[in-house]
Amino acid sequence: MITKLIVGAAVVGTLVSGTVALDAATAPRAEAAACYGSVSIWKGKNNTCSSARHWDAIRNSNPRYGAWVGRGKYSTQNACWANVVSYGMTAK
Repeated sequence: MITKLIVGAAVVGTLVSGTVALDAATAPRAEAAACYGSVSIWKGKNNTCSSARHWDAIRNSNPRYGAWVGRGKYSTQNACWANVVSYGMTAK
């Protein structure tokens, strides 16, 4: 848990400092939906979508997805991924 927190803080710090360029070509498409919220690098809450899931776009790798969840549930990542360039939620 401590290692996950430290690595996560380093990734967030890097993203906030702007030293990592976001590569929109490799990131999954995020719909502009108001049915989810509270999105972070680790999880996102599906407020009112019929189904939604969290994703992390990873530099030079395939994106990582949380589970599809119903209304009122959190979709979470099963690990703290290195080289995250963006993150978000997708609804269907």
